[in-house]
Amino acid sequence: MRRRHAQWLAGRGGRRANAGGTDLEGADLTGADLRRADLTGENMRGARLTRARLSNAVLSGADLSGADLRACSLVGADLGGARLTGARLQEANLAGANLRRAVLRDADLTGAHLADAAMEGADLSGANLLATTWGDGAPAPEPVAAPAPFSMAGADLRSAALAGFDLRGADLTEADLTGADLRGADLRGARLFRARLEGALLDGSTLDGADLGEADLRAAHFAGGPARAAAETAATAPVAAVATPTGGIRPGLVLAAALALAASVALTFALPALLGGGHEPLPSAAASARPAAPAVAAPAEVALEAVGPEGSWIEVREGTTRSGRLVFRGLLGPGSLRPVPLGTGLWMRVGNPDGLRGTLGDEALAFRGATGDFTVDATGIVRRAD
Repeated sequence: MRRRHAQWLAGRGGRRANAGGTDLEGADLTGADLRRADLTGENMRGARLTRARLSNAVLSGADLSGADLRACSLVGADLGGARLTGARLQEANLAGANLRRAVLRDADLTGAHLADAAMEGADLSGANLLATTWGDGAPAPEPVAAPAPFSMAGADLRSAALAGFDLRGADLTEADLTGADLRGADLRGARLFRARLEGALLDGSTLDGADLGEADLRAAHFAGGPARAAAETAATAPVAAVATPTGGIRPGLVLAAALALAASVALTFALPALLGGGHEPLPSAAASARPAAPAVAAPAEVALEAVGPEGSWIEVREGTTRSGRLVFRGLLGPGSLRPVPLGTGLWMRVGNPDGLRGTLGDEALAFRGATGDFTVDATGIVRRAD
């Protein structure tokens, strides 16, 4: 297939690569020149395509789960609806590729280039997007022209690692960024209308001119800086900017509730005067000495810090079982710090326990040994049996 396709590309006869139903699962296509090949819907699970040339190839609906696509050229390739779960795409060039509705769950896209890639409806939950470039990929000092806008409208970016990314003008309409790491990201002019940013880390990010209409910012972490200022501006804008995903606060209902509360308070103070002449007995000394109710403690937070040269891959879920709601899943690079609300407890899977350090208040949490599961609650940390 490779030889005939090379002849076709050179205009010397041959035949355009088309698996024609051939099962390519696990096939070794390392370094293959498959530009403009038609591999629509093919089974290529676990295929080895390191450094392969697949520019403008048609891979729509193909199953590339677990495939090795490191340093692969996929410029302008059609991957619409393709399955790339767990695929290795480190340093791959996906500029201008069609990734609409593609499934990239748990894929490793470290250092991949995605300028002008179309990603509407793509599922990137749990994907590793460290050091990925979305514009021209060349960091430069200000001033610098914004990269061409790209679309990830409706994309699933839960827990995505997007710290420091240049996302100016990006269309993230209705994207799910729950728990995403956007610290230091440049989101100026980005469209985040109805985006889910619950629990997202936005420390130091820039949101000037971003459209946050009806965005869900519950439990988002700002810690000051331009992101907080922009969010506060959005909060004082018309109702659409602070509406919740279920339709937001209705001013009329709020006013009615406030009036009802005021009437209730007034009646509480007026009723004794109406019934008994307004003479209330003074509180007794015993009542005055009654201790005040203790203040409710703020929810505890677990600080997770990646240490050592490799950091650690982690999965964090609410509660003490794996069935809890996903809080974060991805790689914590060396030196990365991620705060996680403790709640009633956390279940964690840790890929490199020795590369992770945790603290709960003043208490150090020791992650030790091989890859495994841990639970953390107010009493400390427990390693679960395999």
